[in-house]
Amino acid sequence: MTTVTPIHHPHPQLLSAQASGALSPAVNRIIAAHAALCPHCRTTLNRLETVGGALLDDQPVAPLDDGALEKALAAISTPPVAVQPPALPQELSALPLPLRDIISAGIGKATWQSVGTGLRCLELELPTASAGESFQVFRIEPGSGPPRHTHGGQEFTLVLTGAFKDETGLYRRGDIAIGNESITHRPIAEPGEVCFALAVSTAPIKFKGPLGLLQRVLNLGRG
Repeated sequence: MTTVTPIHHPHPQLLSAQASGALSPAVNRIIAAHAALCPHCRTTLNRLETVGGALLDDQPVAPLDDGALEKALAAISTPPVAVQPPALPQELSALPLPLRDIISAGIGKATWQSVGTGLRCLELELPTASAGESFQVFRIEPGSGPPRHTHGGQEFTLVLTGAFKDETGLYRRGDIAIGNESITHRPIAEPGEVCFALAVSTAPIKFKGPLGLLQRVLNLGRG
């Protein structure tokens, strides 16, 4: 049975972990992008970071390694090589700043893959991503969506344009949906605008029905 858990904002614990730097790089990036689109969460994050900074000021100062100052000055004096990222499609022109660089780079290095009727996926590279995490952008035509599935771990999905609806609720631009193994759903893009969504998964999804059976057979065959 599906657990109906509508989540349009990260839990306070997630925002606290974001402010303290305790999240994985991929989850950190998607929470930062949500905060860029959500004034409420952005304000909360700013407050948490201010508190964290004040606590750090009270900590004893650690001694620097020999030559640390010289290394820092050398790094500052060497200007980075400017690389012009590929232009974003018009549909993604309003992307939040924390995603512009990585999605531009992904468009420049890879091509959109069709993963079903009206559904395309772009794999993104995050050099510091944790093992087992996937970082993807989905383009979902109105009325389309992935097959019914559940999750082997956590999944964070941020709506960038348009909207989608599943068994847990309706998610519009800036909303974040958080799923886990307790949720079985099939997100479907709402009528109107094409839905772009960023998804971070900590483990592969698990399909239901005939696709799920095929997935299990293939996985057994690989063992």
